[in-house]
Amino acid sequence: MDQRVKPAPHEIRRARTDNPKTRERDLAAQLGISEAELVAAHCGDGVVRIEPRVNDLLTGLEAVGEVMALTRNESAVHEKIGVYDKVVTGNHNAMVLGENIDLRIFPKVWAHGFAVEKRDGDEIRRSLQFFDAAGGA
Repeated sequence: MDQRVKPAPHEIRRARTDNPKTRERDLAAQLGISEAELVAAHCGDGVVRIEPRVNDLLTGLEAVGEVMALTRNESAVHEKIGVYDKVVTGNHNAMVLGENIDLRIFPKVWAHGFAVEKRDGDEIRRSLQFFDAAGGA
């Protein structure tokens, strides 16, 4: 059994700096941590932990306007650009039924949430990132 000690937050941040082009999913795997742990290591440095209150977030996102919704797993990345409109929320599931963004979401799965700002040249890229209890996206 692998008894690796998880890296400290400063070691995670250094690994991110040393490997700027490595995908976060891949870097987390290399470090033996979850993606949520990788993001959490940057809290206070462009990252803020937020409560994953799915229903509240979804009903407020329409006011943001056009955004990119990104979902991925080991095999695929799916990106859609549109507005989070026609939101239906409930205790067990939530839906976004917009023209371009059509999602089914299970709020109980969301355990960790972060608001992230990253500088990309002269631009600032903002995202909301959510993870399950194991730290997986």
